[in-house]
Amino acid sequence: MSLLKKLYNDLGEGAFLMLATFLVNLSNYGLNLFVGRWLGPEGFAEANLIATLVMVLSFLAMGLQLTIAKLTAAGQLDIAIKLRRLILKYSIALVVLLCLFSGLIQQFLNFQRPFSFYILFLGIPFYFLMSIQRGFYQGQTAFKKLAYTYLLEMVTRASLTILLLVVAKGFHLSTEIVALGFLASFIITYSCNKVDLVADEKSMVSLRSIIPFLVIIAFYELSQIVINNSDVILVQHYFPGVEAGLYASMALLGRAVFFATWTVVTILFPKVIEKEKNGEPHQGLFWTALVIVAVVGLIMVVAAFWLGEEIMFYAFGAAYNEIAQYLWIYTLLTSLFACANVFVYYNMSLEKYIPVFISIVFGLLQVVLMMVYNESIVQILYVQLATMGTMLIAMCTYQILQSNLKFEREEKSMLSNYSILK
Repeated sequence: MSLLKKLYNDLGEGAFLMLATFLVNLSNYGLNLFVGRWLGPEGFAEANLIATLVMVLSFLAMGLQLTIAKLTAAGQLDIAIKLRRLILKYSIALVVLLCLFSGLIQQFLNFQRPFSFYILFLGIPFYFLMSIQRGFYQGQTAFKKLAYTYLLEMVTRASLTILLLVVAKGFHLSTEIVALGFLASFIITYSCNKVDLVADEKSMVSLRSIIPFLVIIAFYELSQIVINNSDVILVQHYFPGVEAGLYASMALLGRAVFFATWTVVTILFPKVIEKEKNGEPHQGLFWTALVIVAVVGLIMVVAAFWLGEEIMFYAFGAAYNEIAQYLWIYTLLTSLFACANVFVYYNMSLEKYIPVFISIVFGLLQVVLMMVYNESIVQILYVQLATMGTMLIAMCTYQILQSNLKFEREEKSMLSNYSILK
């Protein structure tokens, strides 16, 4: 009876997190659509670049969150405490470094509003500390508390950004306002969700024991950054402002698959760790997650293919219609990436890291190919489609090989036991 109650509570909190994440993503999309309509394609290109930089930070922060989640799930809070102290120091150093090189970043991205960089950079320490709090909730499978942090961040950013954009209309401060919205949401969410990680000082162990996992996570999140954001950054570099804005609007809608299915892998990670720790089967979790992601992706690709123009028109307006014909391609390549992500998270929770390196290789390959083939937006899209498709095939091949090896080991073990009994 207690087992059924626990299962019900876990599913209830997981379902709440999925609902909250859906609402957060829906609200964030609504905010981006408002900003896109408010500013037009050229202005949206710069405002979206701030959001893209936050996306880059979010993957680094997700690496921290997963590491803390793993430590918490394994009962190693002592290491988590040490890691939090270390992250605070290095995040401040990162802010200083980014401020020093902001001129080069601005020049590479053809960015006209440098002060917004400084506003955003100030939020980095708060963002990383907030992610550590989320990792603690995730590791404890406290999905409701985790969901509340996402809701608070979204409400703060959306309300402040819209209010300031309306009030400051005509002052040409839109990019700075977008950055300020992010900064305020990081500070408020962190301040309202402080977590005291307490461990027995006598049991403190060396941080070195978690370094291999932390390095793996860092490399994987780097590949996520490259795959998810390199296209927008390179388009901003190679193409004029209007084209970059059109591409950014398409990318924003096409990535809906990734964000719609992100909660699936968020729940998958600690659940697989828990089942592996208890010696329980967990393959069913993997297949369930993969099917959910694939079905959601397929539905969105079909919708983008048949209703691309309508979606772009109602989302951003007539000024963005010329990019609508490519929306289904971007949605398809994002769906392939989201499916590959399930393979990586599942194996990473089992401390199998080959899929991580597969992701890194294809992420770097994608950047190199886009730097070579960038004569048009279509070329950029086809490069990504080919790269993500091949990466998913590589992930499937690895998983099949792993399953075959596991079957052979089990078969040999059974034969060995049989011979001993005989």
